[in-house]
Amino acid sequence: MQNLPYESAWPDEWTGRPRSGLLLFSAVFMGLLTVGAAAGVVSELRRGNAAGALIFVAMTVYLGHLAAIGLHSYGGGRHRRDTSGVRQGAEGLIFRYGALPTYLIGAFLALTTVALAGMAVVSAAQASASGVVICVVLTVLAILMLVFLVVFLRLAPGQVVIGPDGFHHRGLTFTHFVPWEAVNDVAALWAHSPVVFVRTIGSSATVTRNYLGRDTAGPQALSPFDTISGRWLAADPALLLRALAYYIVHPADRPELSTPAALHRIVGDLQV
Repeated sequence: MQNLPYESAWPDEWTGRPRSGLLLFSAVFMGLLTVGAAAGVVSELRRGNAAGALIFVAMTVYLGHLAAIGLHSYGGGRHRRDTSGVRQGAEGLIFRYGALPTYLIGAFLALTTVALAGMAVVSAAQASASGVVICVVLTVLAILMLVFLVVFLRLAPGQVVIGPDGFHHRGLTFTHFVPWEAVNDVAALWAHSPVVFVRTIGSSATVTRNYLGRDTAGPQALSPFDTISGRWLAADPALLLRALAYYIVHPADRPELSTPAALHRIVGDLQV
């Protein structure tokens, strides 16, 4: 890991690194399936089959969202001069999650829940032993997806806050707070896209609430609570890296995090 602080606009760890070819392939593949489903809509309409066209419309919407998720996962988290994704609040510097990835994941969860519930109803209508079994399985899956969706809607949009008291991370399934005395350092990692990893030590003041009830591995098997993927952020991930690096090594300046001086220090001569 590189020593602090990260002064460059884009760290060496993120420069010239390859993106995931599998994600690109998945995005292209889902895109082609989306085009095929859209063609199915046109074909069914020409044949006067409204019910068939409606099914293909649903497939087009669902597959289109999957393609968009794959495309964003492949290309998200790039260097940019726009600083609209970071703002100053009374609680500190706020780095919000991007609207596009938040929408795509939320829409995927909602569409999947509806699809599973719909297939469960169709299976139950078959009035057969196999149909009942399939209905039960699909219902359980729909309930699990619904729980995930409810948690998502409760916490979205996620954000990272660097405040005078410490580091706050509200993901889409958890909330996490680490006081400054437990923040050890920060590093720029690469997991097919930029990753900001906050290294912490144990502290009784650390508070973590995982609303799904279990820990989920983050990029490179790191803690998801202390790991922020650049794909999620609305701002340049290097700005978050720079802010954390600066205030880790300059504790005397942390009180300014609740004032506009913090935003001016981090964005420098970029347009705010």
